[in-house]
Amino acid sequence: MLDERIEDLIGKLIEGTLVPAEKQELAEWVRLNPDDERFAGALEHAWVRFEPGQPMPDAVSDRIMANIFPAEESTYEDEPDRSRGITWLWPKLVAAALVLGFGVYWWADNRSSEELAAQQEKAVKVQLADIPPGGNKAILTLGDGSNITLDSAGNGLLASQGGTSVKQQGKGQLVYESGRNAEGAPVFNTVTTPRGGQFHIVLPDGTGVWLNAASSLRFPTAFTGKQRDVEITGEVYFEVAHNKQMPFVVKNGATEITVLGTHFNVMAYDDEKIMRTTLLEGAVKVTRGAREALLAPGQQARIGRATGSLRVVDDVDTEKELSWKNGYFQFENESLESIMRQVSRWYDVQVRYEGNSRGENFTGRLPRNANVSGVLKILALSGVKFRIEDKTIIVTP
Repeated sequence: MLDERIEDLIGKLIEGTLVPAEKQELAEWVRLNPDDERFAGALEHAWVRFEPGQPMPDAVSDRIMANIFPAEESTYEDEPDRSRGITWLWPKLVAAALVLGFGVYWWADNRSSEELAAQQEKAVKVQLADIPPGGNKAILTLGDGSNITLDSAGNGLLASQGGTSVKQQGKGQLVYESGRNAEGAPVFNTVTTPRGGQFHIVLPDGTGVWLNAASSLRFPTAFTGKQRDVEITGEVYFEVAHNKQMPFVVKNGATEITVLGTHFNVMAYDDEKIMRTTLLEGAVKVTRGAREALLAPGQQARIGRATGSLRVVDDVDTEKELSWKNGYFQFENESLESIMRQVSRWYDVQVRYEGNSRGENFTGRLPRNANVSGVLKILALSGVKFRIEDKTIIVTP
């Protein structure tokens, strides 16, 4: 059992509240006990809990070590027998602690250990009014215009329309069981997620649909005719049930996406400059006016909101595009403004910038079930400051 003082320091490191003097104390303990297997085992176990079955990337540990320790502290060429001592243990200690404390691994290039330590100390001193993450929330608008709040409705039958039953099953899932309107007239429903909401719908044909925050899906309660038409806003992921005789068509404004049976994601928020359609399986045709593109798995169609331009990008990181559905944010050299738009939608907050506070680009991953303070503490390491007033995050240089 580690002594209470070291346990206390490790706890502070995990929480992100370790000040430079305490960090030095903990580092010294590690130097004196480089082969303590209990300590190393606990840290490795922490990483496994965050990334089951995945080894810690060398790039993560190397960059964090380079940022936190001066070069002379991170080399032990005169002690080759300690190859699994400080040089192996300490980077993993820091990385695992950052993962647990902030729910993310993150790094900032070209920052000295003194700068990063000072910024971290400053960041954790900021008193943030914490805001919880979003959850399974949505409004169902029936064909007669009546609304059902799905997050407060219980499981079971919610409505019956033209022979189609609408049931809520489990947490955050709405299921339509096939039926046909007796008069043949289409009956349309709309599911709308608020800011801070998400929801899963199973359409009458068996197609699975996942809505991100501030999104909507309009669809008929029974698919008839030559094709299955739906309309969306925001960000939506589809797993379309195959039906060669009845193509599935997704519409967003002047853009149409036509499929037979496939998995794809559409990001079409009005406040984003680019609309992105990312294909995971099958094939889709994206049409915008006279322009069209046929996508293969791993490709992405990008449509400029202002110009209507359409281009195809190969070898897209589909894991990043689907991160929201899988329960986390993932950023790759992404601007602060882009990140804060996602934060704004998921935490249902407004964002205001003061002065030249746009900051630099970031790379990292963060669970979507973390409170907003976890995101802001990480971003604060770049030197950007934050404060919260009511439900507004104010970014200052």
